[in-house]
Amino acid sequence: MATTSTLPPNSALASNIKRTAGPPLLIIYSHGRTPPLNPPPDLKFDLRTIPNPPKSARDTHDGRSKRMRAHLLADARFTRKLEEVKGEIEVAMQGKSEAISGEPRAGHEANGHDGDLTIAGSSDEELESPVLRVGCNCALGHHRSVAFVEELARLEWPGDWRVQIVHRDVDKKRASGARAQQKGQWRVAKQESRLGGGHDEGW
Repeated sequence: MATTSTLPPNSALASNIKRTAGPPLLIIYSHGRTPPLNPPPDLKFDLRTIPNPPKSARDTHDGRSKRMRAHLLADARFTRKLEEVKGEIEVAMQGKSEAISGEPRAGHEANGHDGDLTIAGSSDEELESPVLRVGCNCALGHHRSVAFVEELARLEWPGDWRVQIVHRDVDKKRASGARAQQKGQWRVAKQESRLGGGHDEGW
């Protein structure tokens, strides 16, 4: 319902309309290293620095598994990464919200006649919602990145935020050709992993 004010148009518009961005939307993607996300995300994080869970676990669980996530949460590097990424997301979202609040959405105009100012809606001008897309990748997008995204979404975010998760590759089967191509790259990492610790008997 329209309301009418007899205040001078310019001063009324400046003093009575409060520009605020809509509820922020955070979309968090898990994915394999290749191909990259399209369109590119606003923030990108590589989870390959986090050690993989044991092969016996990876063969029977993906990152959505509670046991898989619990195993990774026991690693201080994983939990530190969660806090670091959370902080970067909050800063980036704040920047997007401020950018939108400074530029009202097109189409919101006040029309007056003979000194009368007609403002559609209310004194708060509704603007578009800021959307922040975050990509989290690991080798294949099945385990570390999936668990990371699941746990990231479970962190405490501001009450008006909407959080969505997308697991791009978690249900994709690994092709034999891709396995052979990556086998050599994984061999060194696997040897280093063995040097770093033994088999996890909890699996």
